[in-house]
Amino acid sequence: MRITSSSEYGTRIMVQLGRSYPKAVHSAEALSEMENIPRDYVDQILMRLRRAGLIQSFRGASGGYALARSADKISMGDIFRSVEGEIFEDTCQKYSKGELKCRHQDGCNIRPVWMKLAEMVEGYLDTIYLAQLIEEEKALLKISPQ
Repeated sequence: MRITSSSEYGTRIMVQLGRSYPKAVHSAEALSEMENIPRDYVDQILMRLRRAGLIQSFRGASGGYALARSADKISMGDIFRSVEGEIFEDTCQKYSKGELKCRHQDGCNIRPVWMKLAEMVEGYLDTIYLAQLIEEEKALLKISPQ
């Protein structure tokens, strides 16, 4: 598993939208500036998040983006899946699709390790909710000297 810039940026954008949910919407331009993410990249991530049903878009002069549901109903697993497609690449599936030839498919001793690791990683990310990240951030800001 790799944490890509898409996953990181997607999570940062979602935290930003979660901070103001349900009161305000943010334009792609504002999100780009707030998070210092290139605008083109923000547009791509917003499209993926919207297609996954995690955010909604609003048209018009005061339009923009907002969470589609409350932050306590959106997990990091949801975010990662929406921007990456999958959280943990199944190495064995890659071989079974004929992309590459693995000599060890029959009687592979490592496959259970990969399967358990994927289950643990995805399970963990599915237990961390956007609301928790926002609350932890607030707590850190109160502790940190400004």
